[in-house]
Amino acid sequence: MQQLTNHSMELVVCIVNPNEADRVIELARKKGIEGGTVFYGEGTSSKGVLAALGLDTVRKEVVLLIAPEEQATEALDYIAFKKKMHVKNKGIGFRLSLSQVLGIYTGSIQEKTQQIEEREYKRMYQGIFAIVNKGEAEDVMDLAQEAGAQGGTIIQARGSGSKEAKRIFNMDIVPEKEMILIISEESQVEQIVQKISREQDINEPNKGIVFVVDLNETRGIQ
Repeated sequence: MQQLTNHSMELVVCIVNPNEADRVIELARKKGIEGGTVFYGEGTSSKGVLAALGLDTVRKEVVLLIAPEEQATEALDYIAFKKKMHVKNKGIGFRLSLSQVLGIYTGSIQEKTQQIEEREYKRMYQGIFAIVNKGEAEDVMDLAQEAGAQGGTIIQARGSGSKEAKRIFNMDIVPEKEMILIISEESQVEQIVQKISREQDINEPNKGIVFVVDLNETRGIQ
């Protein structure tokens, strides 16, 4: 039976250059996070929409890590420092809260008794996720840019077989779909979402899904 953890869990997402995902997972392991998931992303650099996020190059690797909040914070700090995410084109990272996590065993994680300095991060950015039919991702990116977005990443989440589906955020992502991740300032999110929804007919059946999540912390945003 899968275990539902009661810890405050977070998802750490790192978008890095090709062949660097293993290094990110290695750095996370040094902070006590065992394992991770890697997806392959494509930017739309030919449209020039990734420059502001420092993601001008096309190929990217997307690393997903799950850990308790304190551990996730420490790991992201460490990864950002080691990967020099303050430098353009060195990648970006962010954390977001998870309401439920299944299959993560946390019994070996000891609670720290030493009081640490409380850290607060203003939620200045939000993540916009759009899942659309294959071949429509660049159109979505263009619409987002018209509405004020500065960049994004197209995530290819393919199964190893044509009938295999990947599950991301409790949604089936089959080979005929593409997922776009856009990081935007909160003040611009609503107009971006409305633009995509209206122009792509998202409310029509089988046209796509768009959802927004709060980002607890971001690194590498230029």
